[in-house]
Amino acid sequence: MLDAQSLIDAFGAYAVAGVALILFLETSTIFGSFLPGDSLIFVLGITLAQSSSNMEIIIAVPLLITSATLGSQVGYLIGEKVGPRLFTKRKKNWFFNEDTITRSQAVIDRYGPSALIVARFIPVLRALVPMLVGILKMGRKKFFRYNLIGAILWAGVLLLIAWGLGNIQVVKDHIEQWVLGFVIVSSLPFPIEILRNYLKARKANKNS
Repeated sequence: MLDAQSLIDAFGAYAVAGVALILFLETSTIFGSFLPGDSLIFVLGITLAQSSSNMEIIIAVPLLITSATLGSQVGYLIGEKVGPRLFTKRKKNWFFNEDTITRSQAVIDRYGPSALIVARFIPVLRALVPMLVGILKMGRKKFFRYNLIGAILWAGVLLLIAWGLGNIQVVKDHIEQWVLGFVIVSSLPFPIEILRNYLKARKANKNS
């Protein structure tokens, strides 16, 4: 995994544009899944908090949301156009096979469009789910709506949270620990959603 702080330092004055590019690459194909999107958002937010002007955060929020949205839209289109041939080709492997589509359909049927939002907070899944949804032919307008909501919560809200924490001394003094904690907390929506649906199903079984 690449180090987020090192990347931010390397981007220098172009940190906002660099992070936006990485979010696009991470969300558009599964080949960008090794990129540290979560920690980059957090470190960028802390870095921008040190600026004497608020203009950078004003630019960064819509830019990162747009980049994350466009990345997933590309993933969706790849799934829609190329996915069926990729997953049903004659030579199959552990991932590219029809069973993957079947299992993905079951997950989406169970959790509905909210699966798109939850997947934003899980590495690999934020690139994989849009592609699989494209294969399963979810309507483009419906996908865009939930894609945008997920991008706002992931790239926008989390960036603002990190920016708000950026001037707190204990955060600046222990940035590595806070980055780790941020990544863990940002992943919580997935297990929470699973638990919520489990409890709902359990309650429904008791009442039936």
